[in-house]
Amino acid sequence: MPEKRRFARKRRRLTIEFEWEETACTGFTYDISPEGIFVRATRFPKPGARISATLVLPGEKPVKVRGTVVRTFRVPATLTRVIPSGFSLRLTDQPEEYLAYLAAL
Repeated sequence: MPEKRRFARKRRRLTIEFEWEETACTGFTYDISPEGIFVRATRFPKPGARISATLVLPGEKPVKVRGTVVRTFRVPATLTRVIPSGFSLRLTDQPEEYLAYLAAL
């Protein structure tokens, strides 16, 4: 299958906090790009949900990102160390700090 992504993803583990169904949730990024983030988490927003999240960049203050959940992927608990469970967030609002961090990688 041909690759559809316009930007290469970079594997980075950063803390990301988001709220889903009035519950504060914390996850970790699996990979990041200028247009999206794959978040490893135990709670998944439903596809189509619009969420705001706080991403903690190394050595910098937390930055707010916004996006739409485009897909979720859950694997059995026995495989979570090998295959990531989580959701894909297509970013609609990326602050300059986030884009500068990506450019420096």
